[in-house]
Amino acid sequence: MDLLGGGDENAPVVPLRALATALGAAVVWGTREDADVSDVIIAEPGETPAAVPRALVLAVGARDAAAVNAVTSAGKTGASAVAVRLKDGESAVPELLRIAGEASGVAVLGIPSGTRWEQVETEARRIRQGGPGDPQPAMRGDLFSLAQTLATLSHGVVSIEDNGYRVLAYAGPGDEADELRRQSILGRQCPEPYLALLREWGVYRRARSGGETVEVEARPDMGLRRRLVIGISAGGRPLGTIWVQEGNRPLAQNTEQTLRGAARLAAPQLIDHYYEGDSTARLLSRSDLAHSLLTGRFNSAALAAHFGIEPSAAAAVVAFDLRERPNGEEGGDTSWQEARRAEAAEIIAVHAAAGRKNALVAQACGQIYAMLPEPAAVCAGHRVDAPDSDDAPLVRWATEVVSALHRHTNTPVQAVVAGTAACLEDIPAVKLRGHHALQIMARTPERAVGTHRELAASLMVRDLLRLLEEHEEIRDRALQELVARDAEQGTQLAESLLRYLDAFGDVSEAAKTLNIHPNTLRYRVRRAAAMTGLDLDDPEHRLVAMLQLRLGRVSPGLRTDPFPAS
Repeated sequence: MDLLGGGDENAPVVPLRALATALGAAVVWGTREDADVSDVIIAEPGETPAAVPRALVLAVGARDAAAVNAVTSAGKTGASAVAVRLKDGESAVPELLRIAGEASGVAVLGIPSGTRWEQVETEARRIRQGGPGDPQPAMRGDLFSLAQTLATLSHGVVSIEDNGYRVLAYAGPGDEADELRRQSILGRQCPEPYLALLREWGVYRRARSGGETVEVEARPDMGLRRRLVIGISAGGRPLGTIWVQEGNRPLAQNTEQTLRGAARLAAPQLIDHYYEGDSTARLLSRSDLAHSLLTGRFNSAALAAHFGIEPSAAAAVVAFDLRERPNGEEGGDTSWQEARRAEAAEIIAVHAAAGRKNALVAQACGQIYAMLPEPAAVCAGHRVDAPDSDDAPLVRWATEVVSALHRHTNTPVQAVVAGTAACLEDIPAVKLRGHHALQIMARTPERAVGTHRELAASLMVRDLLRLLEEHEEIRDRALQELVARDAEQGTQLAESLLRYLDAFGDVSEAAKTLNIHPNTLRYRVRRAAAMTGLDLDDPEHRLVAMLQLRLGRVSPGLRTDPFPAS
């Protein structure tokens, strides 16, 4: 029996993960964790389900061997998943069903024993179609995405409510949800008996008034696990709350700080909710405008007014780059890379909002930039560093974010504190510095965080090398011939001379980097000087040789890094 009225390949689908979360179901994913459901059909014990692709089969009345047979049969018909009712006291899918699901390639949903089968159908219909005052997840993707990010960072079970106690978004492992969370999701709002208790304990009053997190202790006698809640507000007006329930492991240490950031990010989306606007469109608009501020496409004063920031405010800029995995897992899949950057940008945004109220995050040039406005200062006229700017706090913050990104994306990450723009119109110049500094950082992948101040010398050398590369007429011909001779004859006179100059004339140190005897290095240096006419006692001769020989490292014959590893 088709309960959703689907059967069409183009029919709207229900993300199985969202359905499992809403029902508080234990899940065995089989071979796919991104399965969708377009139909819900019922299969009685011993009955072979209809061959409906992407179906969720309700194995009504099936127990033990009959449930295993239902899973196996569903796999043969192209179903996405099979729902079986757990026995009293069971919190996980039994082992036999897990094995059958993995062998058949279908997910197995373990429905809690107290859940009626019609509730499963109703929830699937609600998620797919939405209802009055309850837009489907596609219309609230930003809130669901925020909830998922918060669940990932906090290790908890998350729900976002409006002021009417209605659940707008949720995320986290459904099988770790307590009774309050389960009833709130199924009913789309906090049950009245629990509401009365929360009011009696003063939880909502404290969460909405202080702007800080409130802890609600566990009540095992009532089936309540420990949770944290924070109010969402704008201009002193309460808009809703965010809840993080502790699951099977303790909440992350910095969950309170993460909650503050999430509450700030949720505020503009809840404003749209109250005015029945399209929150997705607003989010895209904010993202586009943040990108425009970053790149200088629009007038910074007008953008500042939109964001509620003084145009004369200073703003620190921190650039992040998700490097390719060492084993090349992404294989050039640009959609995968975009999804990975979007996930990282969400994590950075939560961390940034936790520290700065008006923080902005935007993607550009394949990288992610956090703009962190500071109190207004007098703009010094295109100065890219505010007076008395100190990189140390930003380095500590960037290190914390890089650690979180690496932990949650399992991807190498690097960050550069690009500096502080003295006013908003200088942000594009600072952004450009961050972009170039990340290019330099790529040659030292073991380094997680750097600053533009530390990398300024390398950037200057790179620019000078580009100048030499573009203007052959200003190069020293004798040094060019030395590099060409080495390439033809397989000698290392040019490289030996450069290592000697890099080591500030320390023969022992330079010989060690080349793995040769110091006397061999002395011979090579004398020979190179004689062939080129260099006077190594002349500082200008030494400077020219250092620059041009670095350029030789990127010549077609050598193809090596112009910057030697330190």
